[in-house]
Amino acid sequence: MKDAKIGKQRIKAREIYEQRMSDAFWGIRENAANRNRLKKGDFVIFYLAGKHGQKFLGTCTLASEYSKLGIEEKKRFDHGPFFQANHGVKLEEVELWDDPLPIQQLLQTLRFVKTLDNWGSHLQGSIHAIFEEDYDRIVSSHEMEEIIEQSQKEPSLTEKSSFTQARRKARDTAFSNEVKEIYEFACAVCGKKRFTSSKYPEVESSHIYPKKKNGANDLRNGIALCKLHHWAFDNGLFSLKDDYSIVIEDRIKNDANYEEISRFAKKKIRLPKIQGFKPHPIFLKGHRRIYGFE
Repeated sequence: MKDAKIGKQRIKAREIYEQRMSDAFWGIRENAANRNRLKKGDFVIFYLAGKHGQKFLGTCTLASEYSKLGIEEKKRFDHGPFFQANHGVKLEEVELWDDPLPIQQLLQTLRFVKTLDNWGSHLQGSIHAIFEEDYDRIVSSHEMEEIIEQSQKEPSLTEKSSFTQARRKARDTAFSNEVKEIYEFACAVCGKKRFTSSKYPEVESSHIYPKKKNGANDLRNGIALCKLHHWAFDNGLFSLKDDYSIVIEDRIKNDANYEEISRFAKKKIRLPKIQGFKPHPIFLKGHRRIYGFE
């Protein structure tokens, strides 16, 4: 979207966007391309166009298909200079981003952008279908900034329950990607750093205080582990003390089947070089309590 001129009055795109999000309705002209492809349940990302914009602004989910407004609905959405068409879509799960995300910083990673030299052409017009992986990448990139900020404050054991489904998914993706990166794609227990032929890391991210108990997407609640040690940690075969040393469940100490786990008893895990993102005691204690280590 971009600024609009109504008569002699120029309305900023951000004002129009915020009004339409408040209405939970987006007016769409009858000749707009791709209007009939819009379906209830679609995830949407809004962007700001123009030389001073070029940012992603927020998301929503479509609560209806593209349709014509009734007389009473048209009156409700008529805000004078804020142009509203006779047709459009209703919105739900609206998320307005306080800090819009610059489009340029993601250009190299977006599949729907075919030519970097003329990337703006891929955003011309009002409605575009994009790949699901592009949607996930954009939203998770925005969530990453908030997760990093949250991870520098007083920790909360669990995640907020008010997040929309789309945002929760994006936060999970952002958390997973960043945890693996801050541990440099190596297992915190054994140090193994393995990749597929296509450079995909074998290491996985794990919540210390479990995700199944709504553990927070706080980077201090994350640890990178190889598949074996991830499975063992998530099933309580070992835990971590506050000094980051490994404590092993009693029943596997002398069992040769678990030697690849038990041999690390009392050893300390490898910590991320970024000091502020070391596992926090509140999450370590939570894990020990759940699995009976204290």
